[in-house]
Amino acid sequence: MKILFLVLILLHAGIHFLGLRKSPQLGWLWVLTGILLLIFAYLYFRETNYAWLPGAIALLISQWLILSNWKEARYGTILNLVILILVLVEFGAFRMLKHFDTLIVSRLQNNSTSSTQLITEADLHHLPIIVKKYLSYTNSIGMPKVFNFRAVFKGGMRSNPGDPYMPMKTIQYNFVDEPSRFFRFTATKAGMPVSGIHSYDSTGAIFNVKLLNWFPIINAKGDQLKQAETVTVLNDFCFIAPGALIDKRIQWEYVNDTVVIARFTNPPFTVSAHLYFTSEGQLVNFISNDRFETDGKTYKNYPWITPVSDYKDLNGYRLGTKAGLWYDRPDGRFEYGELELVEVEYNVTRSLD
Repeated sequence: MKILFLVLILLHAGIHFLGLRKSPQLGWLWVLTGILLLIFAYLYFRETNYAWLPGAIALLISQWLILSNWKEARYGTILNLVILILVLVEFGAFRMLKHFDTLIVSRLQNNSTSSTQLITEADLHHLPIIVKKYLSYTNSIGMPKVFNFRAVFKGGMRSNPGDPYMPMKTIQYNFVDEPSRFFRFTATKAGMPVSGIHSYDSTGAIFNVKLLNWFPIINAKGDQLKQAETVTVLNDFCFIAPGALIDKRIQWEYVNDTVVIARFTNPPFTVSAHLYFTSEGQLVNFISNDRFETDGKTYKNYPWITPVSDYKDLNGYRLGTKAGLWYDRPDGRFEYGELELVEVEYNVTRSLD
């Protein structure tokens, strides 16, 4: 679908270049519009945040030129309408990104990122042996204490067991001192763009998903969502930022040599999860009964399972890079997501997106 739209934009740009020969007086405007359409095509293909801007300017000039030469150029309006849809979709994505960026910038302004404080053995004294082993395995000991982190994933999600995974990319920022999480994704469903934002902080939790970046299909909020996102924050600490597990708000219960229970308190909620490790110290699974599956209207409490594998070196740490997202429903396990961690950065001082 994206290739088809690119072809249409390039075709429309080519037609405008022909206007130089047919309309010498306004030829420079036809050429300018063609150039703007080429810029729009390039930025649209590169998924650049400001792709909509040259597209919108090109459409305004193009339609004025078409109206000025209506008899010969009127059919160009059809292509302009198609490109208008693309411009509006891109502008919708831009609006969501700006909202996301505003959340991040505001939070970064109040976040300490003193990287001079290192994680030492003394910080680990209250942890179960297998968790200490995990921090050692992930190279977290001797590294700076984690105040925030940014992570980028690619993968797929689906709404129902029989659906194909819709390709997606996610970007998230987490903050540790005052636990908060801001998560943005872009995806494609049936050839149409879908975007969404999770936000979680002291004010509450919100989950918005929009089709074509404009039309709401999920609008979730409230206490049940905040409890669910508290579980997600604990999960992020476990897999993306193991150094955050030294936090005293996480209490530990020994089950056996490779299984522990983590209880994380961020008022008003305390959530828990069973963590499963290998004998060498890899954290390979996380199971919590405190999370809800939601479509924005109903909330269903099923065990949430996130198996992780394929440990690799990323930015100085050894982290699990492939994760499944499952709900253990009464009618069977629903594997609704598969993600791959591709970037991670710690103690960032500015928004990087």
